[in-house]
Amino acid sequence: MERIRQFSSAIVNSSWFRNFILGLIVLSGIIVGIETYPELHNQYLSLFHLIDQLIIWIFVAELTLKMLTQAPRFWRFFADPWNVFDFIIVAVCFIPNTDTHFFTVLRLARILRVFRLISVLPRLQILVNALLKSIPSMGYVVVLLSIVFYIYAVAGSFLFSKTDPVHFGSLHVSMISLFKVLTLEGWTDLLNIQLYGSADPSAEANSVPASYGAVAYFVSFILIGAMIIMNLFIGVIMNSMQESQEEMKRVLLKNDKSEPATQQLLADLEQKIDSLKFDIQRLSEKLKQ
Repeated sequence: MERIRQFSSAIVNSSWFRNFILGLIVLSGIIVGIETYPELHNQYLSLFHLIDQLIIWIFVAELTLKMLTQAPRFWRFFADPWNVFDFIIVAVCFIPNTDTHFFTVLRLARILRVFRLISVLPRLQILVNALLKSIPSMGYVVVLLSIVFYIYAVAGSFLFSKTDPVHFGSLHVSMISLFKVLTLEGWTDLLNIQLYGSADPSAEANSVPASYGAVAYFVSFILIGAMIIMNLFIGVIMNSMQESQEEMKRVLLKNDKSEPATQQLLADLEQKIDSLKFDIQRLSEKLKQ
């Protein structure tokens, strides 16, 4: 069993094997994309099906090798969340292709195999871990943004419901309009409606602004919402990304220390340090004499 474990570990940890799996994931995603073109799909249906089945069984072989690296404690394979992630994605591919709409929709989940790029590329793992870790902190930012949205939506409904009932006629419609403003897409049209009564850009040259109060409303919302609060999201994610990177470094260092060669090196180093301490102690005793 130990030979099998070492053999499986050598294959799984080799660079050629990781690159091979990476290529298969990319190929799988390309095939699923080509299937969206009916002409190509119908013409090469049998070939695509053959390649698709071959890729699935290679993924099964990969997962089997990863399980063998934990022999005889195979259940330790599921201790890694990324292994569980890969296992679920591969298992979904074995959903039978029946005529029911339910299984047809689930069958489309084959595109999830592209997500396996995350488990193959360490940099993507850091990014995903950072996003997951930032969720609790992002919750407070969302609460703050919701408060700002609510206040401005109520104010917008009171101020602009008569001049622009399409965008500010009610509270929920005002929130939708403010979301458009937050994306900085087309917010000038909403502003021009309040200033000139029309979203037509030519109205700026042919009309006199009714009031500049709308300018303060939209500009202040953009400064608070888009410039400040959205930057808080970025700051939270960047902080979580740095923490994830440090955590991955600690894991890699721990794994390196667990290697036999590294353990032997550490043992030799400790022995030399002990010998050096003994020599220093003897020298100190001689100096005292």
